[in-house]
Amino acid sequence: MRRDVRILLLGEAQVGKTSLILSLVGEEFPEEVPPRAEEITIPADVTPEKVPTHIVDYSGSGRSLPGARPGANVVCVVYDVSEEATIEKGLGPPAPLPLVTMGLQPRVPIILVGNKSDLRSGSSMEAVLPIMSQFPEIETCVECSAKNLRNISELFYYAQKAVLHPTAPLYDPEAKQVCPRPTLSAQPP
Repeated sequence: MRRDVRILLLGEAQVGKTSLILSLVGEEFPEEVPPRAEEITIPADVTPEKVPTHIVDYSGSGRSLPGARPGANVVCVVYDVSEEATIEKGLGPPAPLPLVTMGLQPRVPIILVGNKSDLRSGSSMEAVLPIMSQFPEIETCVECSAKNLRNISELFYYAQKAVLHPTAPLYDPEAKQVCPRPTLSAQPP
């Protein structure tokens, strides 16, 4: 089992990456939100999987993303559900999602995070489903609200789970089928 999990939050400016982190840690929406949160570590004894979790707020330009991504075990791509433009800019080319998945190895799981659900009635899933089908690395999509503390702990739980209990070796999303059980050689190597 892994000794720790490193979560990278990225997305367009003002989508709420920093607010999500501060709402998780402070268990309330911050009155003042800095431009970026410092890296935080959630101790093992307060996480469901009993593994320390490091959360990084990435606020650089998309062009420098490949240099930031290698340390991440999972990437959360955050968009604002109340602004359709952030879905297109944050998830479509030439934005972060294609950069995260562009042939960098190893492939890391991706969680799509629709923040600010308190500002929109209904769901953004119709706009996100076509994107999810394009990228097999996407584990799930979570809609949340940093302001109302809705689905904040679930978001980070799903991110941690994507690393600690990956579906990739078991399910091939491109073939849309369960992978065959690997055969073990009867002879020693």
